Amino acid sequence: LYGYMESEPLTLQLFIGTADDRLLRPHAFYQVHRITGKTVSTASHEALHIDCAGILKLRNSDIELRKGETDIGRKNTRVRMVFRVHINQPNGRTISLQASSNPIECCEYTRT
Repeated sequence: LYGYMESEPLTLQLFIGTADDRLLRPHAFYQVHRITGKTVSTASHEALHIDCAGILKLRNSDIELRKGETDIGRKNTRVRMVFRVHINQPNGRTISLQASSNPIECCEYTRT
């Protein structure tokens, strides 16, 4: 965050979002997966490089157990990686900043 000069640390949220024409929201079938053996750290406390996040496809049976999910059975394999941070202001308000990647097509890898 260029120009952020406060001493309060910020928490970066990373999630997998939808990539369709509707409002960006968390994707029902995909979630961020931490890659074992990799760590995310920064020595400068000013820059963060994330090179160790994976995309995990959830099982349809797990999705069906969620209440309120309406996209069951829909073939939707396009996602976006979404980065979000909330900044508390001195006046008590919170500013939320969010950026998303270009669409990512998720497909099963087949070995040949």
